[in-house]
Amino acid sequence: MTSKSPVRSCEDVDESVLSYAEIKALCAGNPLIKEKMDLDIEVARLRLLKSDHQSQRFRLEDSLLKSFPANIAKQNEIITGIEKDIAVYAREREKTAGAQATLTEGKPAEQTATPFTAKFHGMIINGVEYTEKEPAGKALLEACKKHDLMSDAPIGKYMGFDMKLSFSSFTKIFSLQLCGTMTYAIDLGMDTFGNITRINNALAELPRRLEGAKSQLETLYAQRDAAKQELEKPFALAGELKEKENRLALLNAELNIDGEGGFDLANDTGSRTEIDAAAKSVRPSLMEGIRSRDTGRQDSNPGKKSAEHDI
Repeated sequence: MTSKSPVRSCEDVDESVLSYAEIKALCAGNPLIKEKMDLDIEVARLRLLKSDHQSQRFRLEDSLLKSFPANIAKQNEIITGIEKDIAVYAREREKTAGAQATLTEGKPAEQTATPFTAKFHGMIINGVEYTEKEPAGKALLEACKKHDLMSDAPIGKYMGFDMKLSFSSFTKIFSLQLCGTMTYAIDLGMDTFGNITRINNALAELPRRLEGAKSQLETLYAQRDAAKQELEKPFALAGELKEKENRLALLNAELNIDGEGGFDLANDTGSRTEIDAAAKSVRPSLMEGIRSRDTGRQDSNPGKKSAEHDI
């Protein structure tokens, strides 16, 4: 019903349905009819396999012309975008490291121990810049409370990436989107420092994302090459199908089976003559019927004509 070839197939378990001509052939004891019936089933199976092979070729041609070029181009864009985002993140980290070195320059060793929040780059939320993790985390949670649940809203900036806040009505979870050249989504929780850690981890995993994108690109190239090789393969059972179709055509000619079910009993003219003679002996001709009917009328009314003359 979908005009698609079946992915899997099995042998028909229903009873074979014979045509009128085939039934007459079986009654005649012709051994060729069994071979013909077996060939009908086998040719139908091979034709189905050939149709499936052609459908696969059409799908491969469509993929080579449309799907693979589009997917490869999209994957290259993803790789380029991640590389740009990695460069932005690396530049912001260098700024943070330079600022930290400036703060500790010229101080005694006991005063250069960096506190936990000193490495925080700084986050802008709703126009307010936070230089410490704890205030930034609290401001992020407060932004979630005031967020319009029906839309995505920009709330600030962090490490060179724009931040957008969204809410999933299905999972009931707030999501933060870091928007650079590409977009990276992070699920938020209710912990003040935990959300900042999740954001930092997502940015730190950019090199791993890049490796995954390159691996997917290599997979696409491999699939494209395999599709080209598969497209060049002919139908493996073409010779067998042609041979059995020719044999089936010869059997149909020998059995004299046509579309209306006509069948000559092994072309036996003697048997045909005997059958015709028997049919004539059982069923009289049209002229014989008319003559017998006229004779009966005359016999049933004897003397009618003479009586009329007498009157």
